[in-house]
Amino acid sequence: MVPPRPQSAPSTDAAQRDESRLPANQSLALVAERELLAALGELTPPAFGAYSHPTPAEVAAFGRAVRALCLEAHRLDLRVEELVIAIKQAWQQLAPARASQLGERDGDVLRQVVSASIELFFESRDGDGRGAQH
Repeated sequence: MVPPRPQSAPSTDAAQRDESRLPANQSLALVAERELLAALGELTPPAFGAYSHPTPAEVAAFGRAVRALCLEAHRLDLRVEELVIAIKQAWQQLAPARASQLGERDGDVLRQVVSASIELFFESRDGDGRGAQH
């Protein structure tokens, strides 16, 4: 009877590839924080924290942020998963601004930003002739 082989750790090549992506991921998280903060800055805070529907200006502000993030993710040659992680990291950093600007809509806006980012990431990747490689 042959003893089972111990499972090996991830290869050093894979670990090195992941480490080399760290600066790009961190860069995208900083861009995400900047772009999302700019979008939040364009909003009118809800009265008494009440739920309000997005205005056309809000939709446009977050649309600009999403486009900028997708362009940067493509420029850095990142995967869509890395884009989503950067958005969520930035979202955490913006907790005080989110609370004052979004009130109860915070979770809804995050879901919309993530969904729009995923959709645009693949649309813009397909549109530049490179195909959905990531």
